Amino acid sequence: MSIELVTMIVTVASTLLGLAAGFGWMISRTDARFERSEQRMDARFGHLETDIAGVKADLREVKADLRELKLDVVQVKVELGEVKLDVAQVKTELGEVKIAIARLEGPAPRLLVAR
Repeated sequence: MSIELVTMIVTVASTLLGLAAGFGWMISRTDARFERSEQRMDARFGHLETDIAGVKADLREVKADLRELKLDVVQVKVELGEVKLDVAQVKTELGEVKIAIARLEGPAPRLLVAR
């Protein structure tokens, strides 16, 4: 084997070893950067999970309150219908009272008296 061939083999091997080491260093550095980024995201948005759970609980309470309000609205509508019936009865009775008063007073006097 000639010295040139040995030099060529050592040069290729060291170049490949250097490329593999550089690639490994680049991958480890990229992983570290992603890890730091994930930690920052967790620190920034970690509290949102508890906030979302609280909002969901509040939403359930609001839905329950809304159901109760719907029941109250239905009850008010029923009571309003009863009031309308009562008002209609009062109107008919008032009409009857007006007729009775008109009968008691007699006919309205004429403005011009015929001679």
